[in-house]
Amino acid sequence: MLYRMANDGQAVTVALEGQLNFAANEEFSTLLGELSDVEKGRVIFDLSSLSHMDSVGLGLLYIAKEELDTHGTAMCLAKPRSAVLRLLELTEADKTFNIKP
Repeated sequence: MLYRMANDGQAVTVALEGQLNFAANEEFSTLLGELSDVEKGRVIFDLSSLSHMDSVGLGLLYIAKEELDTHGTAMCLAKPRSAVLRLLELTEADKTFNIKP
């Protein structure tokens, strides 16, 4: 997994690329460390370049949500590809996360 971050003053957008799975665990932890400075703002995870996500990857997004919630930071998932969106719907994660097409 690769990621790029951009801050437009209103939100931090994190563009994820590749696969979000167990192999991305360490990289995702680094990302969460970088996001810990975002307080009372908004973080958008752009999933448009994410080719695959498994249950571990989904768990990483739940961890991110918990971390950001403790800082009062809103989180949303944007532009998931069909396979990723299907996983979010099958696991009913779409009821927990704010998902923007």
